[in-house]
Amino acid sequence: MSPERPPKVFISYSQDSPEHMAWVLKLADQLRTDGIDADIDQYESAPPQGWPIWMERQISDSDFILIVCTEVYKRRADGKEEYGKGRGVIWESILTTQYLYNAATNNTRFIPVLLEKAHVEFIPLHLQPASYYCIAAQEGYEDLYRRLT
Repeated sequence: MSPERPPKVFISYSQDSPEHMAWVLKLADQLRTDGIDADIDQYESAPPQGWPIWMERQISDSDFILIVCTEVYKRRADGKEEYGKGRGVIWESILTTQYLYNAATNNTRFIPVLLEKAHVEFIPLHLQPASYYCIAAQEGYEDLYRRLT
């Protein structure tokens, strides 16, 4: 990240429900309003290179990756989802784990985000050592914003 450009952030999340997807879109929009180059799949209708390569490029090119941790996300990240469901989360979790492995677990980019503090159990195992942010309240969002900037 250079001082000439805003931090680039990719948001990884599971498509739990239309309400959850709207909440994630609102988060991405708020980050953009606050000057952060945030990206999610909802801004892209059909990447010409295909979704797996698009996801990999988002993760490789971003300064930070926000992981919106829910029960569904953790189940998919842990490989415990019904076959054929949640392939995006599964793929992004494999990539995240590989990046952490390659960095000898030195995590400066992957940030767990919670909707409610009570849901720390939904942080995937490979991200549990990381600092997380509960953004249900404005104070949590402000803490996350400071981390990103």
